[in-house]
Amino acid sequence: MSAVAPVRVLIVDDSATVRAVLRRLLDRDPGIEVAGEASDGAQAVEATLRFRPDVVLMDIEMPGTDGYTAIERIMTLRPTPILVLTSRATRDHARTAFEAIRRGALEVVPKPADTVGWEELAASLPLTVRAIATARLPAPPAPGDRRPAAEALVAAARPAVATARPRPPAAWPAPAAAIRYIAVGASTGGPTAVRELIAALPAVIPASVLVVQHIAAGFEGSFVEWLGAELQRSTRVAVDGECPHAGDVRVAPPGAHLALGADGLLHLDSASPPRRGHRPSADDLFRSCARAFPRATVGVLLTGMGSDGAEGLAELRRAGGVTVVQDEASSIVFGMPRAALECGAAETALPPAAIGAALGRCFMGLLR
Repeated sequence: MSAVAPVRVLIVDDSATVRAVLRRLLDRDPGIEVAGEASDGAQAVEATLRFRPDVVLMDIEMPGTDGYTAIERIMTLRPTPILVLTSRATRDHARTAFEAIRRGALEVVPKPADTVGWEELAASLPLTVRAIATARLPAPPAPGDRRPAAEALVAAARPAVATARPRPPAAWPAPAAAIRYIAVGASTGGPTAVRELIAALPAVIPASVLVVQHIAAGFEGSFVEWLGAELQRSTRVAVDGECPHAGDVRVAPPGAHLALGADGLLHLDSASPPRRGHRPSADDLFRSCARAFPRATVGVLLTGMGSDGAEGLAELRRAGGVTVVQDEASSIVFGMPRAALECGAAETALPPAAIGAALGRCFMGLLR
């Protein structure tokens, strides 16, 4: 039986010290091999073509050719999963991360500012690298194809496990006049999936959108700014005690579970422990909807590592809510949707844009 080939990583950063530290962190994992290094965007493109890595770990702010340009060139010449490592020290730094996602990067990781941060990165980085290495990216765009690279990432993760064939969306309940909430959980690969889902909804909807996106502290403000600019909707970090209006998008802040109360108000809980390592947890959001407004809620679980959200989505479904997950073909990491399908939390699986379109038809009374 042949050994599994290691995940080959290209490290791109203008600091030789940072590159050396990242190499040491990755070298600790026998399943990961550093294929090469680059100090600017031009070198990154050249090294990607020469070394053919499975993952590119890239800084954004570099002299000469920056990370943005490098991402676009790589996604055109040799599409490769790109993990952005960038500072969250300032609002502008954090904002660059989501511009990188728009151009084709898959995930954002904060560049540590202290010893504790580097220790946390040492534990999490190999897991993230392994997860996005499984993403099967599309072929280079045809001449004249001007789609942003991120749109091409409705892509195809490599099959993980066989799952039961989901029922078509026609199995959803018909009128949606009673639907007041769309609860969404997402992790790795989630920012693009969340954007695609919400962008496919009609301009005017009778429901507010509540989002739990696993994201590093310090990036939440820039995430909602980026999402709001992309969607042209009222998009903010959720505030304890607020009542979201129809069409609003509210995102859980890092370090606090987001819950919907029976009074229709949002509640933030920073005292309860993390669930499956996450605070906020998609499980907590779905459970709160199941207890407060089950028949007025659509629960959506998108791409991500692990199984957060599966149990809460199952509770919502048992309580009478409509539940759906992202399909395997479009998930960057199929872990969370797969866990939900396996435990019977949902039977419908669709790409994010198709979920939004199906909901739009539902809101317009076209689903039968």
